[in-house]
Amino acid sequence: MWKNVGRSAFWFGSGSMLFVSSSFSKDVNFRHVQLLLPIKILCHFGVVTLVLAFFKDSIPQRQNTEQVRSFQLTEEDVLRVGRAVLPIANSLISMSRVIFSGDPSMTLKVFPILLFGAKYGHLFTVWRLLATGFFGCFTLPKLYSCYSSHIHEKVEGLNARILNAWKSCPRKKLVAAAAVTTFWNLVSVKTRVMAAFVSAVALRYHYQYGRSSRNSEGVIRRQEQQQAMVLED
Repeated sequence: MWKNVGRSAFWFGSGSMLFVSSSFSKDVNFRHVQLLLPIKILCHFGVVTLVLAFFKDSIPQRQNTEQVRSFQLTEEDVLRVGRAVLPIANSLISMSRVIFSGDPSMTLKVFPILLFGAKYGHLFTVWRLLATGFFGCFTLPKLYSCYSSHIHEKVEGLNARILNAWKSCPRKKLVAAAAVTTFWNLVSVKTRVMAAFVSAVALRYHYQYGRSSRNSEGVIRRQEQQQAMVLED
C-alpha cells in the first residue's frame, strides 16, 4: 500500500527496469524460455473437477452428518523435500478443498476464472505471470482502495437501472424466452453445456441462500414481536 514510499519506489523501480530491459533484450529472450506452465491443462482439469464436485454435493446424502475426510501431509511424507514445504502444501490442500467443495457460491466465483484459463492458458508463461504479479501487487491494491467506493456506487446504480427496466417491461416472459432462444441458437454445443451448468448453479444458489435469508428475516421479526410484547406487558 506504499506505506514506506522510499522502499516501495526502490523495489518498484528496480523490478520495472528488470522487466522492461528483459523485454527489449536480444541476447536473452525470456519469452522463449521453455518453462511454460500447463495452465490450460490444469484449468480444463479444474473445470471437470468443479462440475463433479458440484453434482456430488447436490445429491442428498443418506446420513444427516457429513463425513469429512481429513487429508493432510505429515512430516514423514515430505521429509526428503524438507519441513519448510509442509505448511505450504497443507495450505494448498485446504484451499483446494474449499475451492472444489461444490458450494454454489464458490463455484460461481471460480468457474469463470477456470474457463478463462482453459481458453487462453497457452498464452501464459512463467515470465508473463511474474511480470503481471509484480505490477499487479504494486498497483491494484492502491487503485482498489482509492476507487472502491466509486466502483460500488456505479455497480449499484447499474443494477438499479437494470432492475427498474426489467420491472417496467410488460412482457417479461416473452423477452426472456426470445433472449434464451437466440443465445441457444447462436452459440456452440460446449457453450450450451457451460451455460446450462451455470444456470443450475445459480438456481441452487438462489434456492439455498434465498431460503436462509428468509429464515433469518423470520427469526428477526419474531424477536421484534417478542420484544414488543414484553414492552407492552
